[in-house]
Amino acid sequence: MSFITVGNALGCTINSHRRGWDGSICKNAETWNCSAKQQFRADYCQQGDPRCYHIHIFEEGNPYCLIDDLGIGWLLEPHPDALNNQILLFWGKRFQEPRGISDINTRPKDYVFGAYRVRNVFPQKINEFKTLWKIEPYPDGWTRFQQPYILTVYYKSIIGGVYLKEVNRVAVENMFEKAAEQANSPHPNWFESKDAERFEYFHQHLQEWFESARENANILHQNMVHTYVRPPVIATKSPFIELKNLDVRKTVPVTVTNSNKPPKTLPPTYPLIEKDTIKEEIKSTYNKEVLDALLAASLTKNIVILTGNPGVGKSSLAIKLIEDGERKLIVAVGSTWRGREDLLGYINPITNEFEPTDFTRFLFKAEAAWRKNDKRTHLIIFEEFNLSQPEYWFADILVRSQYPEDQEKLRTIELGGKCIRGVTTSTSKVFISPALRFAATINNDHTTLSLSPRVLDRASIVELSLEPRYTLEKAKLELDEKQIMSIEELDALLKYKNAMFSLRAADSLKRCIDNLHLLDMSTTWDALDMILLQQVLTKVRLMVGDPTNDSLLQGLEDWSESYGKYLRKCASLIDGWTEALKDGRDVIQA
Repeated sequence: MSFITVGNALGCTINSHRRGWDGSICKNAETWNCSAKQQFRADYCQQGDPRCYHIHIFEEGNPYCLIDDLGIGWLLEPHPDALNNQILLFWGKRFQEPRGISDINTRPKDYVFGAYRVRNVFPQKINEFKTLWKIEPYPDGWTRFQQPYILTVYYKSIIGGVYLKEVNRVAVENMFEKAAEQANSPHPNWFESKDAERFEYFHQHLQEWFESARENANILHQNMVHTYVRPPVIATKSPFIELKNLDVRKTVPVTVTNSNKPPKTLPPTYPLIEKDTIKEEIKSTYNKEVLDALLAASLTKNIVILTGNPGVGKSSLAIKLIEDGERKLIVAVGSTWRGREDLLGYINPITNEFEPTDFTRFLFKAEAAWRKNDKRTHLIIFEEFNLSQPEYWFADILVRSQYPEDQEKLRTIELGGKCIRGVTTSTSKVFISPALRFAATINNDHTTLSLSPRVLDRASIVELSLEPRYTLEKAKLELDEKQIMSIEELDALLKYKNAMFSLRAADSLKRCIDNLHLLDMSTTWDALDMILLQQVLTKVRLMVGDPTNDSLLQGLEDWSESYGKYLRKCASLIDGWTEALKDGRDVIQA
């Protein structure tokens, strides 16, 4: 399916509830924090009004879940059958009696409450502006887990929506296996006996239902209609009903013309991406949103700034925008750049000649092409654009490239000196070609500087990100599912520390796996252990006193518990971090 990996499960957040919650309206709702807004709890729950969207999720006889249109309409309006036969998990935040969700300094884990095998979904029109979506499971296709909720879940966000999440199928199956082990313990903690029976039935049929979900998702993917189709809703009187019979074809537009003025023409564009094959590659590597952002930048700004974690492919993408090597130049920004002479060059005090840089020579090259009526795009790529403050050395170019192309004087830079050494020109000026475009890559870490509003106002920012699974595919690496999950879960934990599993890490892993005999390693796990240690965990910096450390370390300890026996070096390093912080020592790998 276009919005999830076919075969995986889906999940969404619901309100947290008390132990043994039976679906009744909460008493003293204002004092119980279930994650619903305080005003909602005061206006509805406290007054006994059963408007809680999640009050009927595990109701005997007729369970269902209500989801606001703002949370799921993006998917179900164009594809009303998208959830049919899919496995849907429900989870919420950690909570404690008697107040609700814990506000103590612990990692805000997501705990699984239960699951549906979705039978159907349909809209409920509340008023002109509000729609709710009712999700119903098969009568034998729903379950809730034991209390208290001790099972965590790993998920990733879905591009295009902020409510539904995608959950790896293997992770779901492992979760049910662990829950089954708990159910077979001497003292199972089911709230009622029927819960145990429902869970056992759901667990027994889980693989079969996953296959059914896969088949349905494939069929839907093949038959998707990309036009906007609103699902049927309960008919209500619309305030615009009087416009229903208006025949717009009979409306004759009145056109005011002025024979003295030429017809308006659109300004010329100089594409940042010239070939459709590159467009398709960008869309398949990242997503359609990245392609749309780059195409919009082509129409609106002269400079596009590519941002993202190291190894995400910023430089590779910039280089691919234009294939013709004669029409592009790569400029490596220096951390010591403080003025325009670092970019453009300087006047030789002895010869009074201007000593140009490769950048300036390329400006003359682009100008010469323009004068010969060659309107093809010329591209300059700045690597590490924010290694030094751009407005110090890029100000002249930034300002002059904004002027209209018929304003040649304003688009011309005076370089100085009697002539330009090595360039055949009668003046010491250079014209900024309107067909000249700029791309820049930036990183966000302690070695770089933030961009000023002056630069940001004149640029388009495009953020790049890659899922670990795709980086492995791009490196042509075939790992087993447990190994992929270990990478995905570590990546999710460390992404806020800019310690991602990058394309470079995937390439390094491929080389190590292909040469295990040279490294004296026996298994793929050994190679993975080494690469995660050297190229992911080494990026982590933990400062004593940082309140986020506890949450991160708890997550890393859970990760080590799951994969530590395979990734011993990584588990040992993480254990050392905990000890270092307890001793009052910062964790800085390099």
